[in-house]
Amino acid sequence: MKKFISMIVFLLLWFSNTSAGEMNVWKKTIKLPEDVSKGYKKGWRFGNNYDPETHLTPDYAFKIVDKSNGYPVRFGDQSIRFELRHGDCGVSTGGYNDCTIWNKESGHYSERHELGSVDYLPNKGISWHTYSFFIPEDFPILNHYYEHISLGQFHGGPNNNPGFKWDADEETYQLRRRTGCWLKEFIKKNGEKDSFKCSLGMKENNRKDVISKQDLKGKWHDIIINIKWSRKQDGYFKQWINGKLVYHYMGNTSKPKGSTNQFRFGIYRGATNKTPKDSTHIVYYDEIHYAKKSCDKLNLQKLGYSCKDLNDQKIANIYIDHIPGKIKLDIKSLDTLDGKYKLAWHWVNRDPKDNSIIKQWKILEDKITIKDGNLSFDEMEKSKVISDKYRKNIEFLNTGKEFIIKGNLDLDTSKSYNIEIIGETMLEEYGYYSGEGLFGYDDSKNRNENIKVTLKPIN
Repeated sequence: MKKFISMIVFLLLWFSNTSAGEMNVWKKTIKLPEDVSKGYKKGWRFGNNYDPETHLTPDYAFKIVDKSNGYPVRFGDQSIRFELRHGDCGVSTGGYNDCTIWNKESGHYSERHELGSVDYLPNKGISWHTYSFFIPEDFPILNHYYEHISLGQFHGGPNNNPGFKWDADEETYQLRRRTGCWLKEFIKKNGEKDSFKCSLGMKENNRKDVISKQDLKGKWHDIIINIKWSRKQDGYFKQWINGKLVYHYMGNTSKPKGSTNQFRFGIYRGATNKTPKDSTHIVYYDEIHYAKKSCDKLNLQKLGYSCKDLNDQKIANIYIDHIPGKIKLDIKSLDTLDGKYKLAWHWVNRDPKDNSIIKQWKILEDKITIKDGNLSFDEMEKSKVISDKYRKNIEFLNTGKEFIIKGNLDLDTSKSYNIEIIGETMLEEYGYYSGEGLFGYDDSKNRNENIKVTLKPIN
């Protein structure tokens, strides 16, 4: 029966074509087979690659595929396959043009094949979501120079800032949170419609790798999400991957009044002048489910998970993401590293393929005191590379097993980014403690740029 339903959907798309290699889904509601998706009762709408004149879409944009034909399937007999090729940009049903060049210097424009839920998500209450995805081993990232490669997001309008989005352009599966751009003070200053004013590097926003580079490709990943929707600071967002709680955010989760929120999945990327002409992405999705209030409605046992086991998992307060100054978490930094130190800051370039060091050098050195687990500066060296105006506002936490330095830092850049530097609390053979954190990926030079710190005790 499931195969029959999906076949009807596929045939409707196929026979509505006006020419070979294209399909007509313009302003149409798409119903996915229950073998692939449940809970989104109103169906899906496609975006955004419509030809501005014919309103047709490439027939490879998305399609239901079968395990019997050798395609990857997470559970059951079917999954949905997305394909995005270089130049796949077009207009939306509302007239928005993805082919618009947003940055003349880089040539940045958007390419996307996504399905967005017709069901709008609530502004209040609890919801549960699942989806599984499979990225083939030959999925290109390095040297393809994308501004972003997005594989899932909670998004809507007219406020154009996605609160939660997952990207793979740094070779990991990275959660990017922008709920800081929904705060009243941000909207009062910048408005709601210009998403380019909403920077991921703002201290109110954050990013976190939730799947490593080594584990990303060639296997299925199960995503489970639990959200308490709220415009206040009493909301939360939890994400489990393959049964493990990997992320917990506390704070506002709902878009500002007047804006809607949907779940969107597929492939959405920002191409540039340097993107090769032969650059195709393929991703498979399955088990795309939605339930209000209760995890039990998701029927997770078929994937090998238990709602009780998921809910029993906790993340320590020290690792809970939140907007600084908006909520107060009881976090205790231990005193086991108390003392005076020379805090040296280093720039480290690493090869993305094997993480080997390409080049590293010391930028500057400060003198600090750690007392009762808290860090304060005794002397600060002036620098415009890792600026002192940002360094002085860092947070320091000692968990016992590791130390964490968090804050907005620059690296000889015009703006700062939210960085997390993590190191072990075990003295190294050279007589110092060290930690390192990713600042960003420089696609022009194909390298990961990191900030490293060393803490050398002052006797």
